[in-house]
Amino acid sequence: MNNLAMPAADLTAVPCAVADVVVNTPVNRAGGYAATSDIFSYEIPPLLQGQIEPGHLVWVPFSGRRLQGIVVGLRSDAPPGVTLRALAELAAAEPVLSAVQLELARWLSQRYLAPLRDCLFIMLPAGVAQRVDVVLSRQGAGPLPDDLSAEQRALLVRLQRNDASQRVLKKENPVWVQSRVLQPLLRRGLVTRRSAVTSPTVRPHVQPLVRLLADPETIRQVLPTLGRRSKQADALEMLARHTPPVLTMDALQKLAGCGPGPLQALADRGSIRIVSAPDTHGRQASLALTPAEADAAVISLRGGEKYQRVLDVLRESAEPLWVGRVLAAANVDMPTLRTLAGAGLIALESVEVMRDPLAGRTFAQQTPPLLTAEQEKAWGAIESVLTAARPANMSSRFFLLFGVTGSGKTEIYLRAIATALAQGQQAIVLVPEIALTPQTIARFAVRFPNRIAVWHSDLSVGERFDTWRRIRRGELPVVIGPRSALFAPLTNVGVIIMDEEHDSSYKEHERQPRYQARAVALRLGQLTGATVILGSATPALETFYAAQRGQLQLLSLHNRVMGHRPGTEGGDVQPLTIELPEVTVVDLRQELRAGNRSILSRALQAALQQTLDAGEQAILFLNRRGNATVVMCRDCGHVEQCTRCELPMTYHGPLAEQEQPVGVELTPQGARRLEQAVLTPFLLCHQCNRRRPVPTTCPACGSVRIRYLGAGTQRIEQAVREQFAQARTLRWDRDTTQHKGAHAEILEQFSNHQANVLIGTQMIAKGLDLPMVTLVGVISADMGLYLPDMRAAEHTFQVLMQVAGRAGRSARGGQVIVQTYTPDHYTVSAASQHDYISFFRRELDYRRQLDYPPLTRLVRLVYSHSNAEQAEAETQRVARLLQGEISRLGMSDVGMIGPAPCFFARLRYRYRWHILVRGRGSDPSAVVRLITLPAGWHIDVDPVNLL
Repeated sequence: MNNLAMPAADLTAVPCAVADVVVNTPVNRAGGYAATSDIFSYEIPPLLQGQIEPGHLVWVPFSGRRLQGIVVGLRSDAPPGVTLRALAELAAAEPVLSAVQLELARWLSQRYLAPLRDCLFIMLPAGVAQRVDVVLSRQGAGPLPDDLSAEQRALLVRLQRNDASQRVLKKENPVWVQSRVLQPLLRRGLVTRRSAVTSPTVRPHVQPLVRLLADPETIRQVLPTLGRRSKQADALEMLARHTPPVLTMDALQKLAGCGPGPLQALADRGSIRIVSAPDTHGRQASLALTPAEADAAVISLRGGEKYQRVLDVLRESAEPLWVGRVLAAANVDMPTLRTLAGAGLIALESVEVMRDPLAGRTFAQQTPPLLTAEQEKAWGAIESVLTAARPANMSSRFFLLFGVTGSGKTEIYLRAIATALAQGQQAIVLVPEIALTPQTIARFAVRFPNRIAVWHSDLSVGERFDTWRRIRRGELPVVIGPRSALFAPLTNVGVIIMDEEHDSSYKEHERQPRYQARAVALRLGQLTGATVILGSATPALETFYAAQRGQLQLLSLHNRVMGHRPGTEGGDVQPLTIELPEVTVVDLRQELRAGNRSILSRALQAALQQTLDAGEQAILFLNRRGNATVVMCRDCGHVEQCTRCELPMTYHGPLAEQEQPVGVELTPQGARRLEQAVLTPFLLCHQCNRRRPVPTTCPACGSVRIRYLGAGTQRIEQAVREQFAQARTLRWDRDTTQHKGAHAEILEQFSNHQANVLIGTQMIAKGLDLPMVTLVGVISADMGLYLPDMRAAEHTFQVLMQVAGRAGRSARGGQVIVQTYTPDHYTVSAASQHDYISFFRRELDYRRQLDYPPLTRLVRLVYSHSNAEQAEAETQRVARLLQGEISRLGMSDVGMIGPAPCFFARLRYRYRWHILVRGRGSDPSAVVRLITLPAGWHIDVDPVNLL
């Protein structure tokens, strides 16, 4: 039964016989989606009573299938008059989620109007949960009936090769699983289907080892007995073991079970001597070798040298060796090892090896630097809370560390972590995904060696699985990662740090729950009593507004700390402060009037030349990848658009040689794509990633006069190379970072001065500390400034401030040149003066006039459909329902904007409309929660992107 409202029973009063389970499958799809609970109750079998706890992963029967689910509660009995089905079995011996994680999932579901299932399973790494697939099989091997359609014949031919799940078949050809194709085949018995549990996608990585067991004396006795049968070896061994080593020929033949031939062969080899026995008138054999030589001869006769080689390899190591290493070093095969193991000389063992993304990396220990007076004041406030008992007012444990770029926020983070660890607690450090570079990781790994867990999307499935298990076991008390690190299975969190808290990547956009990591961090702090530190040079307006209202403690760092004096000045250890880089604003309108048509202004060209002449480095920032943003016919005006999204396609030139991945294994499909990218330019849709060849003639009028307008990172790189002979460029954008480890490679090359000009998108604006960078050039400050999004100015200001902060981090100083067509815009003006406060006041006034956050809360509802009229009609219908509920409830402080087409009105063949529900005092999600939404809708609570 679906149990939506039953509270959990008092577990201490009576035995628990009923488990409330959230099943790992979508529910409520037929009747429309509503943001409600999806809990089902099951009877606990007697054998499992007392073993099952909330957080356990279990198998349950569900709609004729066997599915996994998570136990979220226990109760003493079922509701009156209800018969429950029995829970099948435990899927894991230990609970996979803690009580805090279960409570956090419930909060996520309520706040973000998301199914509880999605909020629970987001906390598990890929591979932990299994699913049940429907597997199709071909029946009969005769000729195919003549009346089958082409699709049906193709499906049967495919299944003749091997059975396949419907999920796999749908990926291969979606038509195959459509009812019109599949159902007739099932009815006629040509295809059967069955349910099958998928194999775990990840398992513990087990490494086979070889251990030496026997002592030298045991080896001396046993080794000669191993190997192939040999009468010569038997005779030689019998003679060598006899005391004295002399026997008559008849006696030796009898003991060895052989004739005179093997003995004569031994004599011919010089292993024995055969002489006449004077007292018996017969012959006798005597050993002609020393005991050690006899053992070696027996081993050789039995072909046992291979066993000897294995034992010699193992004797050289005090530790067990990997099987592969032994096989290679001794030049043997596995049967050889099994023979030795059967004789008790070695042991074949299996040892689990953790897949560690930091394995092989070493981090030199460093002495913590002295703090400036500003840092001391901020750290004192945080330290007093970290070491004090938990106060009744939890907000006193929540801090906004507002510090300019390079002001030493990271050192305060490190001290907070050290204090938490000293108290037996754990820490979570959140950083934007694109800022999670080796440089960032190293700062923490140096201070806390062997205690860091790195958690991000670049990890393999196995690395994530092993890291998750090590965190659960308490081996790694410090977790560093993007927003998903909040769901790491830590049991005693003492501090949560959110660096660059303003970053938009902290908001989930694609999947449910569409959570904001800042809000989740604060909620997790409330649940665990942890101290929460939000850090930024450009806080989100919501965060700074909350600090002004006393919901966060505001700590300010106004001065930049010079962090690279040892490499530039000497050994002075006193903390020194330096000025922020000077910012020059260049009016591109004046450049055009002066006849400069280059992408680079005259001031930027001169500054770049000066930087290169001085042997220093520069960063050029443009938040747009590609070579040209519009491909247009100069005769008829036709613009190449994506047919899926109705947006202009971007021209991308062929990859330069240094951008091609080296030493990376590619699939055949990936190799073909790389070859196409290297050899030929292409058009790319930046929304759906569709590619098309570059047209040589206009498809509308046939003209060959094709023009490429706009600029991207590729074009900037091309211009720099053409104009500056000594420029060694690197590009850092999505196109150049598609293989694993690409971010680390680019950063290492630039840090090692293999390049002196780094050109990139937002990736270069986050968390980089490069002392040789003395120039930052912003190619176009206006990009994104005039998008129809309430946060356009805020995002532009933050990016300008962050990228400017990459310059001047050493005694060399630095400068920033910002190119713009709107130098008087308050965003550009405030950024050029490093003045967050003036921007905050101006932007807050703008938001107040329009009733936008942080003064109100928003819920965005987006609907998409392949039919334009249907998309509009459905959105209008839901808007009427919402307006009716607002009126019925008398919520005068809740209103609606829209419905209206989205800015990106069509993506991937689907037309998009949206509605904004806005509340000043009341929670707008309370209204949305009352509406049942069919498939095609998605809900975004507290959106950061309205496009």
